[in-house]
Amino acid sequence: MTEGPSAVPRLCYIVKSDGFEGFGFNLYQEKSRSGHFIGRIEPGSPAEKAGLKEDDRIVEVNGVDITKDNHTQVVGRIKAIASETTLLVADKDCEDYHKEHGIVITKSLPYVEYISSEGIASDDEDLTDTCPQVISPAADDDDRNSTCCRENGTRQSWKRRW
Repeated sequence: MTEGPSAVPRLCYIVKSDGFEGFGFNLYQEKSRSGHFIGRIEPGSPAEKAGLKEDDRIVEVNGVDITKDNHTQVVGRIKAIASETTLLVADKDCEDYHKEHGIVITKSLPYVEYISSEGIASDDEDLTDTCPQVISPAADDDDRNSTCCRENGTRQSWKRRW
């Protein structure tokens, strides 16, 4: 059996909440390396609950590869949906592993970790308040059919989100 990466890409679904202006993180770029990175994360913010970590490199925003986008374009993609965003991110260990093995990081990798700032519940479970909530990755997009239970009690399929 082939050993997989110890640090996996994370697909973070972030929903704005009361008490935070924005999602609770800032974005930065470095002259010494290409890419867009997560800066400071506010404690207790939706970004923290969704599993973002300082210095994560953003690979995709709302399903779009942003590796060639400039800062203004990335900010625009994050703000495109006013109340929520989905970021595919990789920490340094994850980036190094994938680069070393010639693997392009995408949300379709079978070991991507799915994390939401909201609680997750199946049709048979109650919503839990534990955050971040992790959705186990499935074999393909069609199987990613967990539901997101919003604060107003409505359920929405994750399939529509990714």
